[in-house]
Amino acid sequence: MKYGLVAEDGERMEALHVRESLIDEGVSRLKKFDLKVMDWASRGKDSMGGAQMSKKKGEKKTAEQVLGMPHVTLKDVEDVMLSVFEEQGEENERATPASVYDTVEASIKYHSYVESQHRDMESWRKAQGLRIPVDIVYTNESLPTLSNEELEKLNRARPNTFAEASQISGLTPQSLVYLFHHVKKRNRKRDGKRGQRQQQQQQDQPSSSSIEA
Repeated sequence: MKYGLVAEDGERMEALHVRESLIDEGVSRLKKFDLKVMDWASRGKDSMGGAQMSKKKGEKKTAEQVLGMPHVTLKDVEDVMLSVFEEQGEENERATPASVYDTVEASIKYHSYVESQHRDMESWRKAQGLRIPVDIVYTNESLPTLSNEELEKLNRARPNTFAEASQISGLTPQSLVYLFHHVKKRNRKRDGKRGQRQQQQQQDQPSSSSIEA
């Protein structure tokens, strides 16, 4: 009886090692395979970026990077990969086995999500001292991802900085990060207009030579 249990455990461990090997192999292949973005755009679906990716014609992206994009599935990516392999005469290449398909796809998607969240939180940490414009409007139109309750609290508190905003109970980290990006975008637009005005003023000023004349 004991021998039977040991044998069963051994088979289970062997199956686990095989599964882990298939997952590692699938992820490694996605990391190594790359194409120019124009090829991804032309061979793949609109979800792979389409016209937006075709603007960066010379740049290359790995299959891992493309799979990390929203609405792109492992099947979408592997359909492109397999068509390339077929053109190159690499007939031994196959799609990811069904037994590990979901795990390979999820590992890439989750990794991209974690990296995105990390970048957002880094931005948020740097934003603590950033001032929030006094004339900012807290409405569904300008901040569509925030709930009505969050908008009401912001309108009531009117925080001067993001450090103050983070002290308002009920505001989620995601909402604070969205607000941060909204303010940064607003500031960039304001600075751009200010620069255009200054440039126009300089052009309108008569030169010293014209004054002397």
